[in-house]
Amino acid sequence: MSSAHNLGIIGEEVALSFLSGLGYHLLEKNYRSRFGEIDLIMQDGRVLVFIEVKARRSTLYGVPQEAVGAVKQAKIRRVAEQYLQYKGKEDCQLRFDVVAVRFHKTGNCTIDHFKSAF
Repeated sequence: MSSAHNLGIIGEEVALSFLSGLGYHLLEKNYRSRFGEIDLIMQDGRVLVFIEVKARRSTLYGVPQEAVGAVKQAKIRRVAEQYLQYKGKEDCQLRFDVVAVRFHKTGNCTIDHFKSAF
């Protein structure tokens, strides 16, 4: 397993803990379809939230949220459409968020939550 993969798994756990602390309820983790994957699918009150988590150790190549460009957003939307059809939730309120986790050399991390990111 690669170091980047491990960082992603840890980032998802940090994001999940953070969002759970805000009262979000986990519905799916690493939901996969033929179109791709969504890191977290959570309920925020009455809103179904599709969440992309990006984790980085440095900002050498930019901040984590910059990695969720137009192509990635389109993939997430396509997977979300498939999920909604599969679960019979086509008429629910939904949102797409990004959670950026930056790990610092000190062992601490910074979490940025972008609601309605796209």
